[in-house]
Amino acid sequence: MIRRTFLKIAGLMGLSLLGFYHIESPRGFSLARKKEEFEPPLANIPIGGLIRPPGALPEREFRSKCISCGICVNICHAMKYNALAVVGFADFRNLGTPYVKDMRDFPCGLCMECPKHCPTGALQKVEKEKVTMGQALIDFSLCFGWNGDVCLSCSKACPLGAFVFDFYNSEWGNQPYINEKCVGCGLCVKYCPLGGSAVKVIKREIYQRVKPKYDQEFQRLLNMTMEERYLVVYNENLPKILSRGRIQEREYR
Repeated sequence: MIRRTFLKIAGLMGLSLLGFYHIESPRGFSLARKKEEFEPPLANIPIGGLIRPPGALPEREFRSKCISCGICVNICHAMKYNALAVVGFADFRNLGTPYVKDMRDFPCGLCMECPKHCPTGALQKVEKEKVTMGQALIDFSLCFGWNGDVCLSCSKACPLGAFVFDFYNSEWGNQPYINEKCVGCGLCVKYCPLGGSAVKVIKREIYQRVKPKYDQEFQRLLNMTMEERYLVVYNENLPKILSRGRIQEREYR
């Protein structure tokens, strides 16, 4: 074990005991998780990787510069967003580094304060329109707007609005689509009214791998006949949507 890693562990243990640090395990690890969270299937696309704070350098460079000081986490708490936590012992490679812990309840508010206070440059100052935390994707099989309802909660919650959202009008309504200008803050995830959310944010590296399949499904949906769309919506999608509502209601009783 190198000296720096040893000092990081010792420091984190000390700070956590003093109550200065909020240490959590990222999603995907089961330590201290009370119950399973509900993620939309989204064609089985995995979340894949930690969502870093805005302005983070590329992953390898970020880890080499981040000293696990926790300043960004404290700033986020002071701004009352509470979006950031530090990785716990379940992920030794990323131990002590910051990540966005739960976009369903605590997305990034894009206040852009954490890069200003990063002492090492692991987080760089950047305009919010150029942030690259991740890419948000809509699960068309669960989105109200793609299944005959009027919603658009995701686009209304987005701090960049029409810059990020495209809309497709048809007999089925005004259907939202998140383009590649998305910065990955997760506000759309929080404000989706579906149980568990019909939106998820994934790392951009993962997005590049799944993009062809996602675009293929999107085009297939747009090119369906009215009869085909009707059968998909009423036989497949609406039962899933109603089921997720019941699951969420049961969880919060």
